Amino acid sequence: TQDVAIVDAHADAATAQEEVDSLETVVDAGVKIAAANLAGGAANAFAFAWENPESVPIIVQRVTLDRTAAGGTATAVADVGTAVDATTHSDNLIDGVDLNATGPVDNITDKGSNGKSRQRLDANGGTTAWITGQILTEAAAALTGKVYIEYIKVRA
Repeated sequence: TQDVAIVDAHADAATAQEEVDSLETVVDAGVKIAAANLAGGAANAFAFAWENPESVPIIVQRVTLDRTAAGGTATAVADVGTAVDATTHSDNLIDGVDLNATGPVDNITDKGSNGKSRQRLDANGGTTAWITGQILTEAAAALTGKVYIEYIKVRA
């Protein structure tokens, strides 16, 4: 005996369309990456401040600091986190990362005690729509590099 498969062309077409629609949704909800400069400075200065540019809330998946030049002081560290404005301290993404070193660090591998792997930001202009990176303990005057913020837009 031979097995015979009966194919419902309409069902297959509907399944294929669902897969295409799903794929389009994934592409439309894609991950975005913003970049900003890291600036050296005195203790308590901000190395960067970035505001959510989107008109909807976002989920920050990763923040990477790419330190291309060390800060110049052995005990200089940075905290990075969500904030209400460009000059508010926060450490809920990265807590106490060394600024007198070079190379990339992020909130997944190098998050410290209080850092988390993801945080939600309000829409542009909202209450908590900023990510700040503050230099702490000692100056990091020679610090240079970039910060990369990877995020996805929240859907209604």
